[in-house]
Formats: sequence, C-alpha cells, structure tokens
Amino acid sequence: MNYAQLLTRMPRELKSRLEAETVYAPWLGQGASLGRLWTDPVVMETVCNRLSRSERTVLEVIVRRIGCEPFDDAELERAAADPLSGAEVKMGLAGLLRKGIVFSFLKTWGEHLYLMPEDGFACWQTVLFPDLPSGLGEAPGSGGLSLMPAFPGEPNLARDLFYSLVFAAEQGLKLTKNGTLHKKQLQKLSERLRLEEEALEPLSLKYAYADTYSPKIALVLDMLLRLQLVVSEDEELKLGVEAVDVFLDQPLAVQMRRLYGLWKTLALPAAAWLQHTVFLLERVDGGTWITAEQLLERLEAFGLLPRAIESEERSERSRYLLGLWLEPLAALGFLERSFDPIGGPGAYRWTFPLVLRGELAGEDEAEDGGFMVQPDFDILVPPDVAGKVRWELSCLADLAARDQVSVYKLSKESVKRALENGRTAAEICDFLERHALYGVPDHIRLSIGQWAKPYGKTVFTQALLLRCADDETARTVAKLPAASPYVKEMLNERDFLIAAADAKLLAVALEKAGFMPGLPAIPAAHAETDKETNSSRFPKLSADQTASGKKLLSVEPMDKGLIYSRNSVGFLRLQARLPEASDVYPSLQDIPSTWLRDYRNYHLSTRKEIVEKAIEMRSVLQIRKNGTDFRIVPRKVQETRGTWCMTGLGLFGGAQDETSEVRWLAEEWQEMRLILPGINDKY
Repeated sequence: MNYAQLLTRMPRELKSRLEAETVYAPWLGQGASLGRLWTDPVVMETVCNRLSRSERTVLEVIVRRIGCEPFDDAELERAAADPLSGAEVKMGLAGLLRKGIVFSFLKTWGEHLYLMPEDGFACWQTVLFPDLPSGLGEAPGSGGLSLMPAFPGEPNLARDLFYSLVFAAEQGLKLTKNGTLHKKQLQKLSERLRLEEEALEPLSLKYAYADTYSPKIALVLDMLLRLQLVVSEDEELKLGVEAVDVFLDQPLAVQMRRLYGLWKTLALPAAAWLQHTVFLLERVDGGTWITAEQLLERLEAFGLLPRAIESEERSERSRYLLGLWLEPLAALGFLERSFDPIGGPGAYRWTFPLVLRGELAGEDEAEDGGFMVQPDFDILVPPDVAGKVRWELSCLADLAARDQVSVYKLSKESVKRALENGRTAAEICDFLERHALYGVPDHIRLSIGQWAKPYGKTVFTQALLLRCADDETARTVAKLPAASPYVKEMLNERDFLIAAADAKLLAVALEKAGFMPGLPAIPAAHAETDKETNSSRFPKLSADQTASGKKLLSVEPMDKGLIYSRNSVGFLRLQARLPEASDVYPSLQDIPSTWLRDYRNYHLSTRKEIVEKAIEMRSVLQIRKNGTDFRIVPRKVQETRGTWCMTGLGLFGGAQDETSEVRWLAEEWQEMRLILPGINDKY
C-alpha cells in the first residue's frame, strides 16, 4: 500500500492532525501536499534530523528489519529489543504515527497493526542510506553488452494487455455461471499471451479461480480489472472504453511504469532484505547492467543483509533474489536479461526509465512512428507505433506475426470486420495514408474500395412487430402524435414495424392514449440500437486526450483484481486517533513527581519501588554508580541474602551501541531517577 492509496481512504480528522504537525508547516504553507512531502527525500531528511532518539531508533529498526510489511507491537519490540526499552519503543512509534511515517490499522478485536507505506520505505532507504547504490557500476563481463538505450522487448506485460483487449473486442469475454471465462476462450486467449509462465511459478501467487486460470491468465485479467480496462457486466467482461482510450494514449514506457507499480504491490517480497534489493534496483540508472551478486554485496556492506559465512548461504540468497524478483521482472518485460557466454552471472537492466529527469524527458518517450504498407497487403509495424494506431490497425487487419516488428495482413475478411464495427472504406484508406511511412499502394486502396462496395446494400436489423386487434385501432395508433417517432414502417392495415429499443417508450405513449399494450420479454442485447451494437465491439478511440481522460489518469487503479493482496491491511480500518503519552503511561498520575524530577539517593525500599515501577512501565532508569552514569533497562528484581538485586540491560554513559547485561545489588549504586521516554528523557 502506498501513500496515494492511504490518502484516498484517510479520515478527515486524521489528515487534519497530520497537517497540524509543526515539522511540515514550512512546506504546507507553500502549497505542498502531504503525499508529496512524505516521498520527498530532501523534506524527510529534514524531518529525520528533528526526530527524538527513540523515534529515530524505531524508524531505523523498521527500515532495517521489518520493511513495508504490516507488524504489531510484539514484533516491533522483538526487533528493537536490544537498544530500547518497551516504553521507548512505544513512544518512538507514537512519534512516527503522529508524523505520518507509519500508519495504524484496527483489526477485528481492536488490536493494532502498523504499516510503513511502500513509497515511504523507498524514500527512507534513500534518506538513511544515501550511498547505498554508489558502488553499483557496470556488471562484470558487461563490457561487450549493448550500450544502446533499452526498450521493452517481446514479450512484455503491456503488449499482452493490448492483445487481450483486442481479443475482447473481436470475440468478447463471456463468463460462465461460476464467473470464469469459457474453456475455449481461455485456450484462445492463452495462445495470444507470450508471458513466460515458468518465471511466475516461484512466486506462488494466490488468486481467485485458481482451479481454472493459469498464473499468466490470472495476472493479465487482474491487471485489466484493476486498471478498469475491462469491467464485469451482464455476465461478461466488457471493455471500459474510456479507460482503454486513456491507457492506449500513453507511450509504452509510461504503460510499463504504471504496470510495474501494480506488479510491485502484488508481488513485493515479504523479507526486509529483499525489499531493500527491490528499491535499490530502482535507484540504479537506466541502461546500467547489474547482477544479483552486486545487489547483495551492497546490502551486506550497509548491514542490511546478514553476513553470509558460507558460500552456500550466499548462493541461496542469490537464488531467492533471482526467482522472486529479477527473473519475473525479466519475463514481464520490465528488465532486459543478458547472460555471460563464458558462464558468468546473468546481468539485468531496466527497459524503461523509472524516473523522468527534466520537464522534456517525456517527449523522448513519445511514440510517433509509422508503419509500412507492403504491396502484398502485409503491414510492418515497428515498436515505436502508438497504442491507438495499433488498436485501429487491429480492427482492420489481422495479426500475422508478433515480434519487435509485428506483421499485420489486410484481407477482405478483415476489412469486413472494420466495416461491421462502424468504419467506412474512406476512413480505412485515410487511416492508412496518415500513418504509412511510404504511402499506400494504389492497388491496395482500390481493393479496399471494391471489398467495401457491397457492404450495407443488404442489412439484417433486429425489430419488433406491433400488431393491432382491428383496423380501427390501427388507424388510431397511426394518428397518435406521441407514437409516430417510434413507428418505423406500417407493414399492412394492422401491423407496425418498430425498433426493439423503442418498445418501452412506445408502450408508455400507448398507455397514455388509453391502450394497455403487453410488452414481450426483450433480451438486453436486442434492446440496443443498431449503431450501438455495431460500434461497441471494437470502439473507436478518440484522436486526442479528453479532459475526463486526464482526470482518470490521476485516479489510483481500483482494487478489483483476481490476485489476492499480500496482506489484510487493505481490508482494515485506518485508525484516525493518534497516540498520546497517556496511552503509553496510563498510571502516570500515580507516580511521585520527585521520582521523575530529582536525581537523588533513595532509601533501599524506595529504590525497589522505583525499579519495580520501571519494570511495570517497561521504562528506563538513570543511575549513577561510582561517579559514572548508566542507562538501565531493568528486567527483574530478585531477593537475595536479606537484600535484593536488579538485573537488566545497561548502556554505559547512555551510549546506544555499548550494551551489556548488569546484575547489581541494591546498595551498589548511589543516585537514580525514573525516566519515562517522551516525558522526562531530555538528559
């Protein structure tokens, strides 16, 4: 889950409180939004410098050991057990919640579950480990590999979505009573998809209808549904024409960026070290070849990967990284794969830029190429031909070969399909002329005209018959002004021809005139007009991006896919209330103020009370022993030889990285005071 998704479901009360945080005031005053601030490394570095010690430590624990997976209080305390007390963990987490760095969700019985958003995790990796990618250069042995800018090759996920949309336009996607596609359709659709299914198997994706759909079918249908390119309606998956219009208006690189964001939401590995690898890979400049071993070495150098003592452990991690992330990305077309011919490790690089640099960078991705119309009715389509051009071409020609340069074939049957879907011969020729790099041969234009000439001279039309009981009733109906718009033709003295779509409107007009017509059961498909029926299968897409289309681009894809979420957070309620000190210390009012304020030598019995209170509140003690200050996290009190002793974790001089277990008798120290993080820990 990312910040954009959180903001769409965030209660107004919570958003107002987060905007009231003083640390964000300078940027919010300049018109910036919270969503933008939370993912801006420059802003968050400033925020990081203003965090308290416990907030900073808890933040680092989450980033290093948990990642952007949901966690509960117990899991966080286990991860932060060495440097912090339980109270410090709670206060540190509360501070992160108040700043919107972490969010809280309520489970069924009121338990809390916490989450750092994915894009927030990526931002904090940049802030806390700015030099993490600095050692990543060209992969060993990549000197002979292509230095040309990469381009999503075949197969890739965006192209498979495109050909799935074409399949839906040509044949429809009818659903069975169980809600799945028919077996024959599944087989035909599967034949059109080029994704390497073997690369998806290690992911063990969980999805609906797993007994019917293969992983690649489930993935493609999931993406189509999430992007609203198809919508379930009347036992059929129908094209979402507006969404298709917007999606195909984008260059292939833009489509791939959006699909990569969806894929990451669905398949991001759970282990923190693998998540660090994912976001480290995103920080590698486009065109740079890199190996799995290089990524792991960088994580190891920054302590984000447990140091591998044996080579077998390193090989196992490399296999995990390849099988769970790099190989699936290559199979989906997000990465380009290259293997060392002498047996070295495989290298990978992005096929599109993840981040645009500069305002004019998007112009470099524009697809304004044309195709070549051959004399033998073949049409050669290079990879830089825009999606909308490919869509129209798929309507009027048949795909003969799919590759980097695809081949389409014009035929009498394909032209007939275009005519049946609302195109005319003149529009077909005009389209070919506009996008053909070297023009259209005369004999092809002539053939299209000849093929189209007989079309429309005979037409099958769905209609209804309105039959009157006698001649007098028929004459009355014929004279009704309200009925005349719906009567197509009077067939004889008693029968009228009407369009099926006009039946209900005509029935209303007849009832107002005193008649009581009985309406037959009209199937929904028959109730459409001829124009709607013909044009809805392969709709024409707009030449320009509409205002509504631009608005649609800013909306996050709806969570209506087939693949189940990696966790249940998306179904939980976002906690609107932010924690306060009273939530961490409910018995604060019962503590003598001198225990918190004064650094003094107490009686042995009072010392024991203070230690027991610190254990109860899972807090910290500040103790002076022989002139040296210690910060102690007490664990237990034991009676021994007429006195008692305290066992706990000691930090010498308050240094966070010098911890050791201590076991002191009651008389071994002098001054002490109780420290409640967030209340009196400024020492």
